Amino acid sequence: MPDAPAPVNGLPATGLPGSARPGGSPGAIDLSRTVAVAVGERANTKAGDHALLADLVARLTGVDAASVSLTQRCPRCGAGEHGPLRVRIAGSTSGVPRVSLARSGDLLALAVTAAGPVGIDLESLADLARAPLDDVALSPAEAVALAPLQPAATAAALATIWTTKEAVLKAAEVGLRTDPRDLSVTLESAGRLHDRSPGPTDRRTVSWPEAPFSVNDVQVWPVAAPPGAAATVVVVCARRPALVMVTAPPPR
Repeated sequence: MPDAPAPVNGLPATGLPGSARPGGSPGAIDLSRTVAVAVGERANTKAGDHALLADLVARLTGVDAASVSLTQRCPRCGAGEHGPLRVRIAGSTSGVPRVSLARSGDLLALAVTAAGPVGIDLESLADLARAPLDDVALSPAEAVALAPLQPAATAAALATIWTTKEAVLKAAEVGLRTDPRDLSVTLESAGRLHDRSPGPTDRRTVSWPEAPFSVNDVQVWPVAAPPGAAATVVVVCARRPALVMVTAPPPR
């Protein structure tokens, strides 16, 4: 049985990574109490990836896919080619869910919830190993925590820290306009890892003095990803929702 999401900055989750809902069960999930996550194959284009996310929103909310659209606008420069994604559901009088999307290689990760701001990140472990993240991504406290680890454990811990930071910054809708070293992710077992890598139940807490929300409301989960990849999802809300893995829409 897969490990339950670890209790991070909040109550234990009730969902289990890998507990998939059937692909054709619209409206089966209460998104105000759940974050639905899908990891699958990405489309050939950015527009195709957005269409897959819109399809997932339609499936989870029980509306026609044609009524769901996504908009994107950068809060800093006003460009529509990047920035936070927003959901529009034609004719809807109720609140719409929050969404997040991440790509890595041929993989796509999607997150949908109405519980609060959401961010998801997906990374290739090989790409992270080649990237000079130590100097540009780690806070002083993180660098100290990772220093005594063996290489394999360091790589796994770095992937955990980086995907958590990216997910938090996406939930805050600032992305990498904020220096990632301003955030510090603590792995509860970091000082005891030695030769082993952090597992899916290792607790993570986030420190960010300039956060636009209370870091006590930052709920973090590891996301089951294919071998060679790491993923994390974050929801900002006081009451920890359940994490449910759902079937990813197939690329068109």
